[in-house]
Amino acid sequence: MTIPAHAALPKRRVLFIEDEPGLLRAYQRFFAHDLVMAFAATGAAARTELTGFRPDVVVLDLHLPDDDGVEVLREVRRRTPGLPVIITTSYSSMQPVVEVLGLAHSGYLVKPFDLNELARHINDAV
Repeated sequence: MTIPAHAALPKRRVLFIEDEPGLLRAYQRFFAHDLVMAFAATGAAARTELTGFRPDVVVLDLHLPDDDGVEVLREVRRRTPGLPVIITTSYSSMQPVVEVLGLAHSGYLVKPFDLNELARHINDAV
Protein backbone atom coordinates (compact mmCIF):
# COMPACT_ATOMS: atom_id res chain seq x y z
CA MET A 1 0.00 0.00 0.00
CA THR A 2 1.37 3.40 -0.91
CA ILE A 3 0.61 6.58 0.93
CA PRO A 4 -0.45 9.50 -1.26
CA ALA A 5 2.11 12.31 -1.31
CA HIS A 6 -0.40 14.71 0.19
CA ALA A 7 -1.33 12.43 3.09
CA ALA A 8 -0.13 13.71 6.44
CA LEU A 9 2.04 11.35 8.42
CA PRO A 10 1.09 10.85 12.06
CA LYS A 11 2.83 13.29 14.33
CA ARG A 12 5.38 11.91 16.76
CA ARG A 13 4.35 11.94 20.39
CA VAL A 14 7.11 13.47 22.49
CA LEU A 15 7.23 13.78 26.27
CA PHE A 16 9.46 16.65 27.38
CA ILE A 17 10.65 16.22 30.97
CA GLU A 18 12.11 19.61 31.84
CA ASP A 19 11.81 21.97 34.80
CA GLU A 20 13.01 25.21 33.15
CA PRO A 21 9.89 27.18 32.15
CA GLY A 22 11.73 29.16 29.46
CA LEU A 23 12.95 26.00 27.76
CA LEU A 24 9.49 24.43 27.94
CA ARG A 25 8.03 27.51 26.21
CA ALA A 26 10.77 27.27 23.56
CA TYR A 27 9.87 23.61 22.95
CA GLN A 28 6.18 24.50 22.68
CA ARG A 29 6.81 27.25 20.13
CA PHE A 30 9.46 25.47 18.07
CA PHE A 31 7.68 22.12 17.76
CA ALA A 32 4.05 23.34 17.78
CA HIS A 33 3.26 22.23 14.24
CA ASP A 34 5.41 19.11 14.09
CA LEU A 35 4.78 17.14 17.27
CA VAL A 36 2.10 16.05 19.70
CA MET A 37 3.63 17.08 23.01
CA ALA A 38 3.24 16.47 26.71
CA PHE A 39 5.27 18.16 29.41
CA ALA A 40 6.41 17.21 32.87
CA ALA A 41 8.45 19.44 35.18
CA THR A 42 9.06 16.81 37.87
CA GLY A 43 9.90 13.12 38.08
CA ALA A 44 6.48 12.41 39.58
CA ALA A 45 4.69 14.14 36.70
CA ALA A 46 6.94 12.31 34.22
CA ARG A 47 5.86 8.93 35.59
CA THR A 48 2.21 9.90 35.20
CA GLU A 49 2.72 11.14 31.64
CA LEU A 50 4.63 7.99 30.67
CA THR A 51 1.52 5.98 31.45
CA GLY A 52 -1.19 8.34 30.23
CA PHE A 53 0.46 9.97 27.21
CA ARG A 54 2.42 6.99 25.85
CA PRO A 55 5.15 8.88 24.00
CA ASP A 56 7.14 7.78 20.96
CA VAL A 57 10.18 9.66 22.27
CA VAL A 58 11.18 11.16 25.64
CA VAL A 59 13.37 14.25 26.00
CA LEU A 60 14.71 14.04 29.54
CA ASP A 61 16.55 16.67 31.56
CA LEU A 62 18.75 14.90 34.11
CA HIS A 63 18.36 17.65 36.71
CA LEU A 64 14.84 17.71 38.14
CA PRO A 65 13.61 19.44 41.30
CA ASP A 66 12.11 16.35 42.96
CA ASP A 67 14.00 13.47 41.45
CA ASP A 68 17.27 12.32 39.95
CA GLY A 69 16.95 12.20 36.17
CA VAL A 70 19.01 9.00 36.12
CA GLU A 71 16.29 7.39 38.27
CA VAL A 72 13.63 8.62 35.85
CA LEU A 73 15.67 7.11 33.01
CA ARG A 74 15.83 3.81 34.90
CA GLU A 75 12.05 3.92 35.31
CA VAL A 76 11.58 4.55 31.58
CA ARG A 77 13.87 1.59 30.82
CA ARG A 78 11.90 -0.67 33.20
CA ARG A 79 8.54 0.29 31.74
CA THR A 80 9.38 0.53 28.04
CA PRO A 81 12.87 -0.76 27.27
CA GLY A 82 12.87 0.27 23.60
CA LEU A 83 11.50 3.78 24.05
CA PRO A 84 13.96 6.34 22.63
CA VAL A 85 15.22 8.79 25.28
CA ILE A 86 17.15 11.93 24.42
CA ILE A 87 19.02 13.28 27.42
CA THR A 88 19.51 16.99 28.01
CA THR A 89 21.59 18.43 30.79
CA SER A 90 23.77 21.35 31.76
CA TYR A 91 26.44 18.93 32.89
CA SER A 92 28.60 17.42 30.14
CA SER A 93 30.16 15.19 32.79
CA MET A 94 26.91 13.17 33.15
CA GLN A 95 27.24 11.30 29.85
CA PRO A 96 29.89 8.86 31.11
CA VAL A 97 27.82 8.18 34.25
CA VAL A 98 24.75 7.27 32.21
CA GLU A 99 26.83 5.11 29.86
CA VAL A 100 28.62 3.31 32.70
CA LEU A 101 25.27 2.51 34.29
CA GLY A 102 24.27 0.86 31.02
CA LEU A 103 21.22 3.09 30.63
CA ALA A 104 20.99 3.28 26.87
CA HIS A 105 19.71 6.48 25.38
CA SER A 106 19.13 7.86 21.89
CA GLY A 107 21.04 11.10 22.18
CA TYR A 108 22.78 13.43 24.57
CA LEU A 109 22.64 17.22 24.36
CA VAL A 110 24.45 19.66 26.63
CA LYS A 111 22.60 22.92 27.32
CA PRO A 112 22.44 25.34 25.71
CA PHE A 113 21.78 23.53 22.44
CA ASP A 114 20.20 24.47 19.14
CA LEU A 115 16.58 23.30 18.84
CA ASN A 116 17.30 22.18 15.28
CA GLU A 117 19.81 19.75 16.73
CA LEU A 118 17.16 18.42 19.11
CA ALA A 119 14.77 18.07 16.16
CA ARG A 120 17.37 15.96 14.33
CA HIS A 121 17.75 13.72 17.40
CA ILE A 122 13.96 13.30 17.63
CA ASN A 123 13.70 12.43 13.94
CA ASP A 124 16.58 9.98 14.16
CA ALA A 125 15.16 8.32 17.28
CA VAL A 126 11.87 7.23 15.75
